[in-house]
Amino acid sequence: MSSDLSDATGAETADAASDADGEQPLVRVEGLEKYFWENDSLIDRLLGDEPVAVRAVDGVSFDIHEGETLGLVGESGCGKSTTGETLLRLQEPTNGRVEFDGENVYDLDGSELTDFRRSAQVVFQDPFSSLDPRMTIGDIVQQPLDVHDVGTEAEREERVRDLLERVGLSVDQLDRFPHEFSGGQRQRIGIARALALDPEFLVLDEPTSALDVSVQAQVLNLLDDLQTEFDLTYLLISHDLSVIRHICDRVAVMYLGEIVEVGPADDLFEDPRHPYTQALLESVPRASTAEQDRDIETLSGDVPSPRDPPSGCRFRTRCPKVIPPADLEIEQADFRELMDLRERIERRDVSLETVGEDGRFEFEDGSVPERDVSAFVTALKDRLLDRDLPAEHDAVVEEALTELATSNWDAAAETLRAEYQSVCERENPPLETPASWAGADVDSSEGEDHPVACHLYAESTRSAPEPDP
Repeated sequence: MSSDLSDATGAETADAASDADGEQPLVRVEGLEKYFWENDSLIDRLLGDEPVAVRAVDGVSFDIHEGETLGLVGESGCGKSTTGETLLRLQEPTNGRVEFDGENVYDLDGSELTDFRRSAQVVFQDPFSSLDPRMTIGDIVQQPLDVHDVGTEAEREERVRDLLERVGLSVDQLDRFPHEFSGGQRQRIGIARALALDPEFLVLDEPTSALDVSVQAQVLNLLDDLQTEFDLTYLLISHDLSVIRHICDRVAVMYLGEIVEVGPADDLFEDPRHPYTQALLESVPRASTAEQDRDIETLSGDVPSPRDPPSGCRFRTRCPKVIPPADLEIEQADFRELMDLRERIERRDVSLETVGEDGRFEFEDGSVPERDVSAFVTALKDRLLDRDLPAEHDAVVEEALTELATSNWDAAAETLRAEYQSVCERENPPLETPASWAGADVDSSEGEDHPVACHLYAESTRSAPEPDP
């Protein structure tokens, strides 16, 4: 299995990586986009409403080499399943390119598209709803063979028997219906169906998320054995990091429709570079008495909406390492606190009428009386901030909150933005490959490339990186 690192920077970077190792990937995804549109009906257009794009997948690029398993991991709703479905053309893309064995999948039609369907299959997440309850499992597994007119009837039936035995089910169960099987058995039926046409590539869409832990291990071991036996290539989609580490050669980490980090599984788990990857790994429970006093730092804020993703780096609204302006002396935790405050004010996510005990501040025409402004600002600051700030930053916060005493949201947001605008808001540089992950010789005197935007900016806006020991 391949363990070379692929970049997620688009066509040129992917081509360079493949040229470097002399091997073309089986699957190449370049700038894949999938948007779902709201307010886009005929009535909306007649009423003059503008369509709103839900950016489920937004510029995703990666390679999958023959015989390897690439894990796609991230929080629920980040676009993992949509990426897998669009890659297989179960959904039509908004933009981008997917190559399978050198052919653009989105240019295929007729017999060429049929051949691709035979070569690329999917195992769905839900083993209960993905099987037709009116069909026997024999008919379910045989259906792809019937659709593609593979072999004679006797050969198809023999193929079904072989597949059921290979996934650990009995031939005597051919005439049973899906409701007569457990969740793990149903997932085995789904795997047998996916293997019926002897594909080269499988998208495994959270194949164990609906199963008990003991059954998960059985299914994962089965998939591992089948990959070796049938020379399969996998895209494994999951939010379970233990599953990803168990079975994957490489891992791509996804956040809000974009890939933020990609690398060999062992390297990524041992030395994650992106703050989001670090937070994901930090949140995993660890079965060790030495870890019982470990203080887990959770991410602040909520996942932004894909309808209106943040500018620049999409993780900046929650990132514990968001970069302050180059000329600003401030502790990282204080800057994160100020960024959270900015976000709430910009979203107007503060109830001004309930500030203070028993709503003791009365608003007249949207303003607090002049005599109460100072007390209002103090009470509002106590509500919104979790830590005491240095005097110079506390003064800026009080100036901004004073604007809220007259419900002047825009002026309050601008006061904070003028002082605390981060480079992360303006730019989102491409992912870079760490030289050590790519297997290159690194001159320790020159440091090492970082694969994430914030680290690149930290180098350029502050000081040069310390040399590797």
